[in-house]
Formats: sequence, C-alpha cells, structure tokens
Amino acid sequence: MKDLLIVEGKLTPLSSKTHITYQFYMPEPAECLVIDFRYSPKKLDDPHVSRELIEDAIDRYVNPSLQPVYKEQWEKFVPLQNLLTLSIDDPDGFRGSAHRHPNEQHHILSPKESSPGFIAGPIQEGIWRITVSVHCVVTEACHYTLSIRGGASVHELASV
Repeated sequence: MKDLLIVEGKLTPLSSKTHITYQFYMPEPAECLVIDFRYSPKKLDDPHVSRELIEDAIDRYVNPSLQPVYKEQWEKFVPLQNLLTLSIDDPDGFRGSAHRHPNEQHHILSPKESSPGFIAGPIQEGIWRITVSVHCVVTEACHYTLSIRGGASVHELASV
C-alpha cells in the first residue's frame, strides 16, 4: 500500500461554486485505489445566520409577489448544509464521481468492482486527477481532508 495524495484545505463561503483539482502520480499499476474524504462542519447551526442567508436567496431567486410567503416559512429550509463532492479522472479520462451528501466518504476503485458512481477498470500508471467540487459553503469555514492510497488489494488496504 502506498500513500499517493494526502491534502487538507480550508474553505469559506467565497469558495462556493468552485472546483479544486489535485493531481497525483500512480508510479505503477495497482489492484485498487482507496479514497477517503471528510469535511466539517456539515451544517450551519446559527439560526440568525441561516435566516439571513435564506432571506437573501429568496430575494434573489423567488418571484417578488411570492417572497413574503416564503419569508414567513424560512424555517422550512433549515438546516443549511455545506456540500462538497468528488470526481476522479485516470490518465485516459473520466472514472466517475461521488456526488453524495455525507461529509465522510470512503470509495474504492478496482479492476473488477468500484464504489457506486465510479467505473471499475484498471488502476493504471500515470497522472490521475481528483476534483473537489465546492457546491456550497454556508459556514464561516469548512475544513476538508482527502487521502488516496494505492495497493495490491482491497484487503491489504482495509487492514490499515
């Protein structure tokens, strides 16, 4: 088993609607690739800030004649949540994505099977890319960690 990429980052609301791409080199073919991704916090816990953000969104996106009704019911839209997702490309192109809401994710790619959203296939030598899509950051800060390991088998990696 070998660590191929270990990164941490801090995001703010200004990071929303952006993408962060990391590259890593797979020095030789492997039997599997394991991706662990975590970010926190998941939810915005401040009701005052939540209400402000919701009312701003209502002003921006809802027909003016309907805005008072939506603003009266602002609490229906809580909790507001941060959302970060992953996509991965091997040297030949797209290998899949994990556009999921959980803020702790564990994914496996291998020649015969892969986690849902990813394409099973050879774990080949070359430059790979993984993209963190920052859909929304509603908290003052959101911290993430991303690690990628390659190894001989899923069982070898699972024992770590």
